[in-house]
Amino acid sequence: MAVGMATPANCGRRLIPQILDELAAAEPDRIIYSLAKSSDLSQGFRHVSARAFTKAVDKTAWLLQRELGVTSEIRAVGYIGPHDLRQILLTFACIKANCAGLFLSPKNSTEGALAVLEAADCNIWVNPAGERPTQLVNDFLQQRPMHVMELPKLDELLPEDESELEKVEPFPYTKRWEDAINDTFCILHTSGSTGLSKPISWTHGLIGTVDAVRMLPTHEGMEPWAKGWDDGDTLYSTFPLSHGAGILMDVVISPLFGLHCVLGPRDVIPNLELISSLADHIKIDIWSMIPSLTDELGEAPDILPKLSRSKFICASGGPVSNVLGSKVNEFVRVLNLTGTSEGLFIGNLWVDRQDWHWFAFHPWSGFEFKMVEPGLYEQWIHRNEHAEFFQGLFHTFQDVNSFNFKDLYVQHPTKPGLWASHGRSDDVVVLSNGYKISPLDTEALVTSHPAVDGCLMIGSGKPQAGLLIELKDPTIKRDGDDAEALFSSIWAVVERANSLSLHKDQLHRDFIAFSEAGKPFIRTDKRTIKRRATMALYADYIERFYQSRGEDDNDAEVAALGLLTIDTASLDSTARAVRHILASIVPAVKDAPVDANLFTLGFDSLLVFKATKAVAAVTDLGGIFLPRNFYAGPTVKAITATVVRLAAERRATTTNGTINSPSTEQQQQDPQEAKIRALMNRHKALLSSKLGPMDLFGGNMYEGINVFIPLCPGVSFEQAYKVLQRGLVRAMEIVPALAGKVIPCSEHEIGYKKGDVRISLPPLPSTALGTSPSDEPRQLRFRDLSSLVPSYAEQRTSGFLTSAYPDELLTTCPSFPDLPTDVLNVQANFVEGGCVLAFNVHHHAFDGIGMLIALTVWAESCRFVQGDQSATSEWLHPESLNRDMLSILYELEGFAKPASEVDPRVWGFLPYADPALKRKQQEKEEDTDMTEAAAVNGHVTEPNIKRARLSRHLPKPPRLPNCEHWPPAPRADGRTLAASTFVISAEKLERLQKSVELAEAADPESQSLSKESGSLSLGDVLQAFFWRAAVRARRRAEDSSPDDMSIIEMPTDVRPYFSSHLPPTYMANCVIMNRQHMSISELCSSQTSLYKIAQICREARTRVDQELVHDAFSLLHTIQDNSPGNHTTAFLGQGIQDGPHSLFNNMMLFQASDIGPFGGDIFEAPEAVRVQMDWLNKAFRSLFILPMRKDGGVELLLGTLPEELDAMKNDHEFMQFAEFLG
Repeated sequence: MAVGMATPANCGRRLIPQILDELAAAEPDRIIYSLAKSSDLSQGFRHVSARAFTKAVDKTAWLLQRELGVTSEIRAVGYIGPHDLRQILLTFACIKANCAGLFLSPKNSTEGALAVLEAADCNIWVNPAGERPTQLVNDFLQQRPMHVMELPKLDELLPEDESELEKVEPFPYTKRWEDAINDTFCILHTSGSTGLSKPISWTHGLIGTVDAVRMLPTHEGMEPWAKGWDDGDTLYSTFPLSHGAGILMDVVISPLFGLHCVLGPRDVIPNLELISSLADHIKIDIWSMIPSLTDELGEAPDILPKLSRSKFICASGGPVSNVLGSKVNEFVRVLNLTGTSEGLFIGNLWVDRQDWHWFAFHPWSGFEFKMVEPGLYEQWIHRNEHAEFFQGLFHTFQDVNSFNFKDLYVQHPTKPGLWASHGRSDDVVVLSNGYKISPLDTEALVTSHPAVDGCLMIGSGKPQAGLLIELKDPTIKRDGDDAEALFSSIWAVVERANSLSLHKDQLHRDFIAFSEAGKPFIRTDKRTIKRRATMALYADYIERFYQSRGEDDNDAEVAALGLLTIDTASLDSTARAVRHILASIVPAVKDAPVDANLFTLGFDSLLVFKATKAVAAVTDLGGIFLPRNFYAGPTVKAITATVVRLAAERRATTTNGTINSPSTEQQQQDPQEAKIRALMNRHKALLSSKLGPMDLFGGNMYEGINVFIPLCPGVSFEQAYKVLQRGLVRAMEIVPALAGKVIPCSEHEIGYKKGDVRISLPPLPSTALGTSPSDEPRQLRFRDLSSLVPSYAEQRTSGFLTSAYPDELLTTCPSFPDLPTDVLNVQANFVEGGCVLAFNVHHHAFDGIGMLIALTVWAESCRFVQGDQSATSEWLHPESLNRDMLSILYELEGFAKPASEVDPRVWGFLPYADPALKRKQQEKEEDTDMTEAAAVNGHVTEPNIKRARLSRHLPKPPRLPNCEHWPPAPRADGRTLAASTFVISAEKLERLQKSVELAEAADPESQSLSKESGSLSLGDVLQAFFWRAAVRARRRAEDSSPDDMSIIEMPTDVRPYFSSHLPPTYMANCVIMNRQHMSISELCSSQTSLYKIAQICREARTRVDQELVHDAFSLLHTIQDNSPGNHTTAFLGQGIQDGPHSLFNNMMLFQASDIGPFGGDIFEAPEAVRVQMDWLNKAFRSLFILPMRKDGGVELLLGTLPEELDAMKNDHEFMQFAEFLG
């Protein structure tokens, strides 16, 4: 598949049905749509090929022709349906059958819908099979006679077995461009914000202007917006298919630009949880996002890093918050587009990344910005010689030569070619979610109230409309019974206005404000309100009004709901409160079942915002209970459970060593008392922390990575290092463990076990001793490598190869230190144009996830010390380093049990031998099997299994070699492994996965295996592929006996399994050792399919559940010797010798940008993370799948001897997909 997309022949004069037919003939198996199988995206996607799609289009076209007959006149075919592929099939089928799909918005009024149907002369209506017609459809069909037909279910139009489509005859579409240019492609309609909705016909000529954008020449260094929408890119649009942007993305742009479009889940309204899940389960290159969702992303620091793997977000359909959009733009570039339903995107250009909020337009677009008042311009367009290709509006309005968009703009103060939207001259209120509300009728009706002198609807760019009211008597008191009675009478008129509006309930009771005394509305001589001048007068007041509606506590709202006191510890009390709140917004909730889907009862994105704020206000969960919590479980029952859980977490007062915001109770204390409390918390945070059972899992060693960060132009090494120092000082205040030391425990401690260690933290500065905090942490060192290693730009060009230079240049950190030792050991290595941070943390202190969280805190702290006051690390849970959390939750979750009752096979998931087996060996019992097993980990005999509780199927663990040396001994021959990196391109990655899927289909056992363990992930496939290649390089199948095993051991993060109450930012160790093993002869045999190996990897992952994790935690408490030499693992037992075992780590989904930018004017965003491989290559065999590359490829890293590298390069199976980098 090509990278990038050349301008196609006849660009701007192509008909999409013919483009699709040609694609199906040339690349029949190419995937053009992927459909989510369910709302649980882990269930995967159904992939639709070009051949299957065009066959389904033809099938639908024949159906239309049989039902409607043949006519020379294009007929409108109306449709409202779910967000699935049927609407797209119907669009193209209509074109082939000489019809045009008319797609009504389900949010339209009956009057508006009838007006559109009448104006479009639409007398045919299509209902989707399996769906109950909406009330809107029932209403207008009662008033307008229409030919009604049914569109079959998707599985009938596009069966899973694509062979069933072979019998479908092609439906010819042979029109020439010249004959079809003015034919209707499809019909949409205006929003009705300025009156009844009107149809908008998109012609093929208008669609051709989208195709032609690629022919626009560069203007002042700025490329046309279509640059970067490359052939093969994956697109996901959050717009519904009833919206012009939804049709444009999923129906028009996808086939024109050769994109792979992802749809669904069909019954889930796009929200942050869905975006996060999509980023986890499928590669999305381009996101087309509604403005309000872009804004929400700006407040989701846990989701944003996932999107950094994408190319960009295309934001359109309304204004995006500059502040929130800028936060998004730090992680993934934002392409801010503006267009119209009548002209689509005209002349938009890519601007510099920092200018994302501004628009630039190509001069061929014919735009003129006419000043209407100082600093404010109205946008016009004038027909020119480029109209056919680049002025889509004139395909819609063919009889005009100039057009006033009535859109207002302001000009950039220093870049005159850039413009920012500033509303509309016709005063339509455009909310941040794209809803457009005409205020005139509502304002007129409310002004009819005898006490009201005038009012203005407000809310442009906000998520919710508001109303600013000026009373005739400005001296009326705003509190008391009289004021409440007046407000209620005004509210009655507002409710009436709501009932008459296009968008029902567009105004909410708590979004009504009154003008300030002494600040009357500005009016003309005729007493007409001067809207723009009054809005400017009240700009600060309106902003403060909206801020107050976003506060955590809203006493007026709480009082109005009658819920001043809620016992959030009680499920019943909380359930009653949640139902009361939701029913006050949507009355249907009152009598609905607790598990009823709230969206089916009437909630939409506007009301979710309202409900979330209300629930957060009365439960004191402001900033904690968020819209994403609502979307994650849109039922009364689920929301209640979430509120109870979040409230319980909030009540927790245990301090773990992180900076805590003062609680409400502390804020209400005497100031001196509050200071005492704060200092007590800081002192508690610095208490020495004894490590828990899982903290001792990793052994006395450092784990290290190298982070590659470009420097901004003109920044000196000293400037950058100073910011790193200051940021680290702050990071150590937030996470005190970073400043600590790992020390052995005293033998005299109660409960002491051999090998126990703790983390000792430095004391607070002492007035008596005259000590003060250091601004130069000893844990951070400076080194200038600019004369020793290549420049940053050269390293970027070579792909930041691990083997480019030895790690000893970057760090002096010992791999296996003597205790005591620092928790943190960092060296900032500066090269021309960049910095390479060698970041090492002691494995006892943090696991891999904890290390990355610590690095993220440091990055955010660097931004804070450079002036970014939002970089407070408030996302870090206050219990993130409370090492007692695991023990507490272990006792509460219900799986705790005596170790004697745990299935001994669970020892197979730990790096220790079963102590019971060791004791029996020492006692020289007669059981030979038991004696033999005593020297190995997890070799369980029948007597043990019989006395254990067998609650699930666990495999018999493999035999493991004993660990004879700690630290691991060097090779006997004195040789050292070299880091070797291979890359699999995105195209070959797809081919690899496809080859495994074909092997699965050919395997007679595959169906039963898939049912047991589920479908394979890309990670399973890569793990199998890499495992086999690595072992083949060391061992030959024919030289191995059936008993010779290869074992890979993968430290597995078990935070998701341990407890739903465990903070997601928990930083201490929380892992088990997941093992997969296979005989070498079978693993390396060419007769063994990769599918079979991948299935073993998949099965191993599916064994991990909450009970297994808690059973492992039970067993860890029985370990009497925590010395590193007491570990028993395959990779440590084998060491660095020529064995078949390996430690395995999959970092594929981690990105350098997940760390977050170090920010300011000093650093640009991190670009790469690499493992410090040299010390590993002297200790044991390890395999790494590195983070996915920006081009969609994946790199594989391992240590090899020269003959092993040669063997891998000569492995045909491996090298047909992989390429050696160095």
